[in-house]
Amino acid sequence: MELKTFWDFISEFDESYHFHRKRIMNRFELSAIEVDVLLFVANNPELDTSSDFSRLRKIAKSHVSLAVNSLSEKGYLEKKEDEKNRKKIHLVPTKKADDIVAFGRKEQKEFAQAIQQGILEDEKEIMRNTMKRISQNLQTQYNKRK
Repeated sequence: MELKTFWDFISEFDESYHFHRKRIMNRFELSAIEVDVLLFVANNPELDTSSDFSRLRKIAKSHVSLAVNSLSEKGYLEKKEDEKNRKKIHLVPTKKADDIVAFGRKEQKEFAQAIQQGILEDEKEIMRNTMKRISQNLQTQYNKRK
């Protein structure tokens, strides 16, 4: 893939996802990072700390902390202290966040359906395998340089 084509693809993908995220933001008066944090925690209950989100999404801990505090103040996230490690705080969406999470998942599903339209199952499998291989290549190449 040519470099320009690759970056065009990334840009189009990002703009399309942002369209769906913006609908959530506008409907519930949330920032982009608040939407991302809330949906991340709701969709990945095993990855329920600010550190998990920060590490996987490559977003500064300070920004994540501001979003978590805001969501907590609005009553959408509950912070629960870990029983074994008091420094570790688990994030749990509250009942008040149910409508946001449901609407957010609907938007995510619409986005996923839109980008997969017309792609056959065997093509999806090839894409999954290719992305896995690229990921392995990146880890191999760049872990050497650390």
